[in-house]
Amino acid sequence: MVLPLLPYYAVTFGVGSTALGVLVASFALMQFISSPILGQLSDKVGRRPILLVSILTSVASFAFFALATSFWGLLLSRVVAGLATEISVAQAYIADITEVRDRAKGMGRVGAVHGAGFIIGPALGGVLSPYGFTAAGWVAALLALVNLGFVFFFLPESLDPRQKDEGSQTRVGILASLRRALSRPWMGSVLLIFFIVSFAFSAFPVIMPLFAMTFFGLGSVEMSFFFVYTGLVQIVFQGIVVGSIASRIGEAKMIAVGLTVMTIGVLLLVFFPSLVMFLVLITITFLGIGLLNTAIPSYISKITPVTERGGVMGVTQSVSSIARVPGPLVAGAVFEYAGVLAPFLLSAVLLMVATLFGFRIAHQKPSTS
Repeated sequence: MVLPLLPYYAVTFGVGSTALGVLVASFALMQFISSPILGQLSDKVGRRPILLVSILTSVASFAFFALATSFWGLLLSRVVAGLATEISVAQAYIADITEVRDRAKGMGRVGAVHGAGFIIGPALGGVLSPYGFTAAGWVAALLALVNLGFVFFFLPESLDPRQKDEGSQTRVGILASLRRALSRPWMGSVLLIFFIVSFAFSAFPVIMPLFAMTFFGLGSVEMSFFFVYTGLVQIVFQGIVVGSIASRIGEAKMIAVGLTVMTIGVLLLVFFPSLVMFLVLITITFLGIGLLNTAIPSYISKITPVTERGGVMGVTQSVSSIARVPGPLVAGAVFEYAGVLAPFLLSAVLLMVATLFGFRIAHQKPSTS
């Protein structure tokens, strides 16, 4: 709800694009710091308490957004929002309550509803925008409070006391989480793949509108419909289709397939810049992203002990967060100095490298935890 309003809200305080970049980067940086720490704490005290604290922090961030009277107040709201990164804890919770054979289906449904929020949220923020920027902030805070009530009254703890006792022995810290994550077989390769995918995907909101404007003359209204379309593709695909694919080929092979599909979609855009092919290839690209966003957390949850799962899932989100900082900046610079097709070519080359690692993982049979 608040993300599409940030550029306009920032302008009202007389700041430029650099300050807007600081707002976006501050959120990702705080996610990078907080995700493994929250994940580790969830291993120690349970998923439910950390979800409650994280959602309450979200309520505070939206309130700060609504009350902001300067750029610094807006920046504070984004910093606090970055601290409230419950996605890794939610993924750990799903891993706790699903059987191994159903893990990808559970992760896919989480990804689907997350995608639904990114369609409904901006639309609702746009509806509220005539009432001022603060309206979206207060409504978002109210929705977060409702979410908090659902967790408090209806969500049971997924870890039993014995698992929490074992988790309490681990050290809390980013480096400690990273060391434990990298101690698992193939984890380094998976994290590198996730970094590259997140780096490439984070550039899409920047380069796709530029590409569409340059070649097809599409405006902001057409692009908004386009983003809704890609969101619907991911919702249907991750919510319904991905689970059956994982049950047939497994997460390791699904990572390789997802990377291949995404690479083909991005690379062919360079050679077939027509509107019909643009829609087809972007659809293919988002199908690949849907496979990867489901397969990677599911794969990681299977090779990680339950007592370390929250911390390792937090490291995974940290890797994604830090990749989303330079991604849009690099894509914008490459577009400006090398042309409209160059960012797609760069993303395709990076994804080819990731695909090599993906096929190495696909030929292994990791033990599940």
